[in-house]
Amino acid sequence: MNTLIMPCGGKSSRFPNMKPKYLLTAPDGELMIQHAIRGLNTEIFDRIIITIIREHDEKYDAALWLRQAFADNKKIEICILDDFTKSASETIALTIEKMNITGAVVIKDCDNFVDVKIPNPITNSITGFSLCNRPEITNVQGKSFLIINEQNIIQDIIEKKIVSEIICIGVYAFANAADFISAYNEIINKDVHGELFLSNVISYMINRKNIMFEALFADDYHDWGTICEWKKIQKSMRTYFIDVDGVIIKNSGKFGKINWSNNTTLLDKNVAAIKRLQDNGAQIVITTARTDEYRAALEKILSDAGIKPYAMIMGLNHAARVLINDFAPTNPYPSAIAISFPRNEDMTSYIE
Repeated sequence: MNTLIMPCGGKSSRFPNMKPKYLLTAPDGELMIQHAIRGLNTEIFDRIIITIIREHDEKYDAALWLRQAFADNKKIEICILDDFTKSASETIALTIEKMNITGAVVIKDCDNFVDVKIPNPITNSITGFSLCNRPEITNVQGKSFLIINEQNIIQDIIEKKIVSEIICIGVYAFANAADFISAYNEIINKDVHGELFLSNVISYMINRKNIMFEALFADDYHDWGTICEWKKIQKSMRTYFIDVDGVIIKNSGKFGKINWSNNTTLLDKNVAAIKRLQDNGAQIVITTARTDEYRAALEKILSDAGIKPYAMIMGLNHAARVLINDFAPTNPYPSAIAISFPRNEDMTSYIE
């Protein structure tokens, strides 16, 4: 039997005054944990277990939220632990025991996206990602690193010390859950100081028990482990309400020789800026005083320019436009921003 475990036993201390991070709402309306599971080939698993803490369930209805979020996935099971654990490794050990897990097990962090195909049958492996592929990755000092030989075998995994260019990105596979439990119990029966990371357990398995682990490599990876990284995702996926005349198309009105019927002169720098925004995940909502009879023509102009609006709101008043939105810790102040710039000018510096 193959089991996927997603441990959510931490206090989310890096996300102060918010719900547990796995319950945070992503810009597209889904939960962080829904995004976290998406990159895996989940069809190979017989069980998918999400481990949470009773306090989170009582305070935030966490189990209900998760069942609603994964209503279409019949493999999902919720494991509720009575209290916060000392480490992810303890969370996993308690989950294996409480849920009677046998056979192969894969552990996946709840606060990142990893695009990787886990081989079936499942063997001992750790998924890595080269910093050379994404030099802008943040919080590097807080990650673990893989030492890999020429045969793609992991010689060691080192916590929070840069010893290679390959970072561990939170996907760990064990051919047999019993091997993990055996190593974990051997370690905790000794005098353990500080947090016992999953990397510590695996390092023990490699160096003390001579168990071999292979390196897998992800095709893509996005980390949301800190509030700064999560806010960066939110910022890239903002919704932009963008006027047409004087912003995308050189300004004109309904009347005159150059008017809404015949004006197709694009403001190229602004078009390029809008395309960069949408390529990074932003939603583009077109707002314009042009009435609905001009919709089809405007849609063609935008399409030919490579702009793909989420929506178009036509026939607005020729007056100031005011956006009103609430703010909260998960969508902090200011949750609504106004940008005004001179007509027909380059808006790039204003939006950056």
